[in-house]
Amino acid sequence: MSTTRLANVIYGAAFLPTVILQTASLSTIRNSGIASTDADIQKFANGPGDIVQMPFWSDLAGSSNVSSDDPAVLAVPQNLSQGQDIARKLRRNIGWETANLVAAVIAEDPALVLAKRIGNYWNLEEQRLLVAELNGVFAAASMAGSINDVASADGNNPATRVVFDAETAADSYALLGDAGTSITGVMMHSRVFWNLHAARAIEYGVDPVTGLAFTRWDGKDVIVSDSLPRVAGGTSGFIYTSYLFGRGAIAYAEATGAGGPKTPVEIASVAAAGNGEGIETFWYRRHWVMHPRGVKFNSSTTVGNSPTDAELALGTNWERVYDPKQIRIVAVKTNG
Repeated sequence: MSTTRLANVIYGAAFLPTVILQTASLSTIRNSGIASTDADIQKFANGPGDIVQMPFWSDLAGSSNVSSDDPAVLAVPQNLSQGQDIARKLRRNIGWETANLVAAVIAEDPALVLAKRIGNYWNLEEQRLLVAELNGVFAAASMAGSINDVASADGNNPATRVVFDAETAADSYALLGDAGTSITGVMMHSRVFWNLHAARAIEYGVDPVTGLAFTRWDGKDVIVSDSLPRVAGGTSGFIYTSYLFGRGAIAYAEATGAGGPKTPVEIASVAAAGNGEGIETFWYRRHWVMHPRGVKFNSSTTVGNSPTDAELALGTNWERVYDPKQIRIVAVKTNG
């Protein structure tokens, strides 16, 4: 009976495509509809360099002219202008030693087990990094008008605490004016989620087309992440930040070709380790774009080729370049 080695699995023809498919199917950010890609973003992501430039046309402005038959009255045309949204590629990798994988892969198809576990890992990592970005975005001075802060400093006091509910959400949608109807997704801390669950406000189901399970509140896709901000109230309790998204509010593109990792998967073998028994380490690398549209990332303070978690969460690294309605993201702070 032949033995399936980890190297046989990783370098097999089916492994990388399987991992990519599993990662995409398990990504709640991509499947919720809050993220989208297009040909331009994909082109930039696939190209060389660290900076992703996304120019855009500014909205047409100015009042219309009152028509006249006086030949001496000359109308002045308006200008067409462009702005520049800027994103940075996220370049991340992680390694696992073979010994940690052996027990997991021998029970069933090694490629499928490994692919599923990697896909779930990257799903949670995408959520964590998106939260870091959003924390930085909403710490920027230019985004102050897109925050609905209704939390009480005394969160344990039933008379003053404010929870996330339909009324609070409606006030948050209103920050976008008539664009508030574009909100299709919400990212919330588990405490906020379980409060809504207790209120029988959460809908669970399975998409008949994709077969994927979904969780919705008020008809909006829900992403639950405990990496969202949870800070102590000034007097008691906690203050939680939730984020509301319009469809496609996050620009997303997986980098391939020259813009992607040269070797997405690799095994490093140390023959002398384990007192000569040998240790193998599996490495998985990703380069991708995951950027809140309309809030450019200022790279002047970024030290390396890819922003760190702390650099993503720094408010001075972000600057709004879209009209707030076009950004389609708002933050809401409650006591649960």
